[in-house]
This record gives sequence, structure tokens and C-alpha cells, in this order.
Amino acid sequence: MTYTKKKIGEELKIILSRGYNIGRISNWADELFFSVRGKRSPELDDILRHIFLMDAGPEFEYTEQELKLLAEMLINEEENPIKKINEKSKEENTSNRLNTTE
Repeated sequence: MTYTKKKIGEELKIILSRGYNIGRISNWADELFFSVRGKRSPELDDILRHIFLMDAGPEFEYTEQELKLLAEMLINEEENPIKKINEKSKEENTSNRLNTTE
């Protein structure tokens, strides 16, 4: 089976429906990354790498809301979903820092 953005987004949505558990989500992405290597695009490899690295430390974690957004973006086959989520997260962190210093 060739994996598409839509298929991975649908699977991620199912995983998230079972609860937000970084270890479980990371393991799912890790297993998928290594079990079907070569049956997806380099972009999907990068997306899966970002997800399975979440258990490497808090600086790599995505929130439940970010993962839900990622799943929807993948289902809708949007371009550069990880980049968009990371940019949005940076904007929100900057806004939060500004609000706490006022």
C-alpha cells in the first residue's frame, strides 16, 4: 500500500481519538515510518519523523490541538503542514510572551 497524506491524516485522527498520549502517538509514527519505508513521499517521511521524535523531549512535542490540526491538514492534502504548524506555534509563543511582560 502506498501511503498518502490523506491516509496518514486519517490514521492520526484515529490514534488521537483514543486519547493524547505522546508515547503511543510517537510509537505509531515510528512503526509506520520504518515498516513502509519507500512507499511514501519524502514529505511524508519528514512529517512522520516530526511525530515520532516527540518522545525525544518536550521541545519536540506537539500539543493535542496541533496534532488534530495536522491530521486535518493532511486529510485536506495541504502543502507544508508541519511548517505551517511550527510557524503558528512560534507566533502564539511570541504573543504569549508579550502578553505576560505587559
